Amino acid sequence: MLDGEELSRTANLDFDQVSDLLAIPSWELTVTDMLAIARSVLAAIDSGHRSVVVTHGTDTMEETAWLTDLLLGSERRSSSRVIFTGAMRFSDDEYSDGASNLAYALDQANQTSQSHQGVQIAFAGQMHAARWVRKVDAFNLNPFWSGGRPSFSGPLPTTTESLDVNVKMITTNAVVRPTLPEGVKGVVLQGTGAAHVPSSFFEEIDRFWTRGLPVVIASRCRDVARTFNEGDRVLWAGDQTAEKATLSLMAALAVSTQLSDVCNWWSELMSQSVR
Repeated sequence: MLDGEELSRTANLDFDQVSDLLAIPSWELTVTDMLAIARSVLAAIDSGHRSVVVTHGTDTMEETAWLTDLLLGSERRSSSRVIFTGAMRFSDDEYSDGASNLAYALDQANQTSQSHQGVQIAFAGQMHAARWVRKVDAFNLNPFWSGGRPSFSGPLPTTTESLDVNVKMITTNAVVRPTLPEGVKGVVLQGTGAAHVPSSFFEEIDRFWTRGLPVVIASRCRDVARTFNEGDRVLWAGDQTAEKATLSLMAALAVSTQLSDVCNWWSELMSQSVR
């Protein structure tokens, strides 16, 4: 695993500043690690950098990029470019794609006139918005997919640049039906199809909601168009994967644990949803 200076030399690129934060496989990252990466990006912008390129393993790149987008804030979004990139092949591979991806990311990041893009992923000559991108192929040199959505995303609700990590994500389907956990501040359920969950969960979901605890329902596939309506007793993940919805709920709960406030925050988030 190359450090930042070695990556720069290998790609024959010059950066104003190179910082090494974590040198571990991305599947080993925790939410705490992802938060540290996001905060380092915010610190770089606050210190005067208008372009930030983050190299990251592809397995969880989309989640760290989305978390960074959530915490970025409107002022930084309007004045900077933040772009994640990485590689599918090892650096010592004869046909490694790391250098070309890094060069492409740097070229895009230097186009600072195109701000208000939100955090993006630059990979294999394509740009993806962190909100919508998914890794869908573990072999292809172009592993990411956004389903034809824009390469940039709209404004996001205000955050405190921190997270309330007391949120659980649970998979529910015909094979797995765990009970909802106690002692948490929120739950994300990954259902099937159009965010369907087994009816055996309905009573538990209602019990959580009555206690003022938010429940988000996501889908393992591309969901139908979603908004939040006042009469709903769940929050819909909509265009977010269950993992991204979990990070979003953590960010919302760090702003306020009042269910009404979380619903308002979520409604603002979903106002920029794209089917």
